[in-house]
Amino acid sequence: MSDFTTAARPYANAVYDIASETSTLDSWGDALANLATVVNDAQMSELLSNPETGKQQKGELVIQVLGDKLNEQQRNLVKLMAENGRLIIMQDVQEQFEVARAKAENKIEAEVVSAFELSEQQTDELINTLKNKLGCDITLTTTIDKSLIGGVIIKAGDTIIDASMKSQLDSLALSLGR
Repeated sequence: MSDFTTAARPYANAVYDIASETSTLDSWGDALANLATVVNDAQMSELLSNPETGKQQKGELVIQVLGDKLNEQQRNLVKLMAENGRLIIMQDVQEQFEVARAKAENKIEAEVVSAFELSEQQTDELINTLKNKLGCDITLTTTIDKSLIGGVIIKAGDTIIDASMKSQLDSLALSLGR
């Protein structure tokens, strides 16, 4: 998530409410993913950041790229965000929408960064521990970062657990430096 999370949340919550009420969560999820891809495209990003391009024109550019892939409500979202100068946060809106969706479905995506590859048993134990602690279904992704030296960093929703050796050594160095 970027620095625009706070600005994106109202849009994402409004879209989630509409999608939930109209049973169009999948359609909105796809539309937001497509919109985020278009807005993040290097050429499109350059056009959207150009101050000489009018706000309405920026919205129309995004809508033209996706054409019939957007319904009327989705086009209205693009126009509203363009008018408010918020097209740049489309990726954050999409991410916040998915967070709201996962929360409603009682699911959380967790990320584990470890110094070494985790065994299947370790991964299963982590999933079970997080499931018990957070009270919801867990989808776990793992990545390896050898700079951690040992241990893991777990990110699940708003919870971050840093049990890495690097973090512990940094803390020790900080306390010795006082």
